[in-house]
Amino acid sequence: MLMTLYITSYGKSEDKGIYTLGFDEATMQITITDHIRTQDFPSYAIISGDHLYVAFKNASSNNDGGGLSGFQIEHGRLVLTNQYSSSGRSYTHLCISPDGNYIFAANYHIGATASYALDNGKIDHKIMAVRHRGKGTDLLKRQLGPHVHNVGFTPDQKYLYAVDLGADKVVFYHWKNGTLTEDVEHTLSVSPGTGPRHMIFSHDGRFAYLVNEIANTVMVFKYVDERLILIQNVSTIPHHFTGFSAAAAIRLTPSGEHLFVSNRGHDSIAMFRVNKNTGKISLLYMTHTGKEPRDFNLIDNKYLIIACQNENAVQVATFDEDNEKLLMTPYSTALPQPVCVVVPNTKEL
Repeated sequence: MLMTLYITSYGKSEDKGIYTLGFDEATMQITITDHIRTQDFPSYAIISGDHLYVAFKNASSNNDGGGLSGFQIEHGRLVLTNQYSSSGRSYTHLCISPDGNYIFAANYHIGATASYALDNGKIDHKIMAVRHRGKGTDLLKRQLGPHVHNVGFTPDQKYLYAVDLGADKVVFYHWKNGTLTEDVEHTLSVSPGTGPRHMIFSHDGRFAYLVNEIANTVMVFKYVDERLILIQNVSTIPHHFTGFSAAAAIRLTPSGEHLFVSNRGHDSIAMFRVNKNTGKISLLYMTHTGKEPRDFNLIDNKYLIIACQNENAVQVATFDEDNEKLLMTPYSTALPQPVCVVVPNTKEL
């Protein structure tokens, strides 16, 4: 069976853009079937229905790039429907409201959360943007100001949350009609210098998992009475590792029994077993990858497709959940600086 994948690339000049790939499950071969060149750097992409939405990092020194684009998916092929320039503002993550009427974007570089209206799947107009405040203590100067890295919805759909790596916060917003109003009582602050990057919820909505880029940890929370209550904090890298590493992507298996985190620097995928009753996780082991595994995604709960940005490659690992085995294969394809892996019919995080 040949499956279509979409990979965004930070490649130089005409190499950057959105790549369409075919993955053959029988042979585990990956082939590039199409490439849409883009002016800016496509940092993240999500699928909603038959649309692919892409967030762009500005590639222009004139601050006239960045923004969002929407593509119709027609038999696997991407057809541009519209794009919205953000006048130099760079986005790094997206999510669609449960009612499908709004798209929200995380602006890492200026530290803001933005909202846009959708009209039959097309990006119609910008509603507003809220600037975050605060900074952290990171010695590498990644926290000189707010840096929103991830947006999503709580399981009860009452709040839009925005994970702020620079301010060490998870900000909770009411999102009525696309208008964002912070709920200060529910906003979560984590330890200074932690650098939270992405957060996901368990499939039953009882627990949240927050991966921290700077601290290289996963924090586990109970979600009770619309609040996050910390119950565990686990390292994503070996304690004896002394080199630089930055945790990146986080995903749960469809069963909810295992959780994966990618480590850039240690260059590995850490696999955790999940206790679905308590929500707590335990590290099983780490599987080494190519350089800088920025993102990855699951196919049929059997394969991990891994975007190794500085390896300039998309790699394949096999996953046997029953026997808790994650194994790298020799199969990969060359692709310039891949940064995001999108699998159709897979719930994007």
